[in-house]
Amino acid sequence: MDQKRIYEGMFLMEAGVSDFQALSEPIRTILDRAEAEVLALNPWEERRLAYEIKGHKRGMYVLSYFKVDPLKVADIEHDCQLNEDILRALFIRHDKINEEQINSKTPAMSVPQVTESQEEEPAKADDLAKEAAPEEATPEEAAPEEAVVEAEVSEETEEVSE
Repeated sequence: MDQKRIYEGMFLMEAGVSDFQALSEPIRTILDRAEAEVLALNPWEERRLAYEIKGHKRGMYVLSYFKVDPLKVADIEHDCQLNEDILRALFIRHDKINEEQINSKTPAMSVPQVTESQEEEPAKADDLAKEAAPEEATPEEAAPEEAVVEAEVSEETEEVSE
């Protein structure tokens, strides 16, 4: 009896590999070892990571859909943890998913990749905007106004006490 279920797997791989076939080879090897039927394996997006993972600042996300016996998912997770090319992996069981959703375009398929130099350009624009903006008052410059307000309050306090 065939009890295979459909799973979605999101893999975080090392960035910088231009050949997707070479990048996805460790994933295919692990899924083949678990006797999984690969329905789709697509690049998701290359991004700068929020924090370093295994010494990497950038990562390539790979989205996959596959059919596998639920008892073998733990083996797949274990193999992913042992593989040095896979930085992270997440698996979700999908009971109700159709072919259209499985074969839908990923961001990497529909939008051109952003390079590291293009990510730095908005930061340069922010720096230029800060330079052009008028500087805020320093605490020393703001202090005389506060002293005037304190003086008025103390005068009012003296009048009330008399």
